[in-house]
Amino acid sequence: MPSLETRIAKIEQTAAHVDLGAMTDAQLLDHAGTFPMCSKGMYAAVLTVMGRHPSAFPVVKDDPDHDEP
Repeated sequence: MPSLETRIAKIEQTAAHVDLGAMTDAQLLDHAGTFPMCSKGMYAAVLTVMGRHPSAFPVVKDDPDHDEP
């Protein structure tokens, strides 16, 4: 029988697989808060939220779709 630490690690790994695309923005931000700062899980959740909302600012200064008045 595996040790307690091995079984806990396996349970945590199984529970870590979530469908980020199916979560709402609020759920993603709550989910990101459950991870340590600068962890892969936190970044995945935050970047999923950011990817859903395109920026209003041009990425390139001379972007023709964002002409300055």
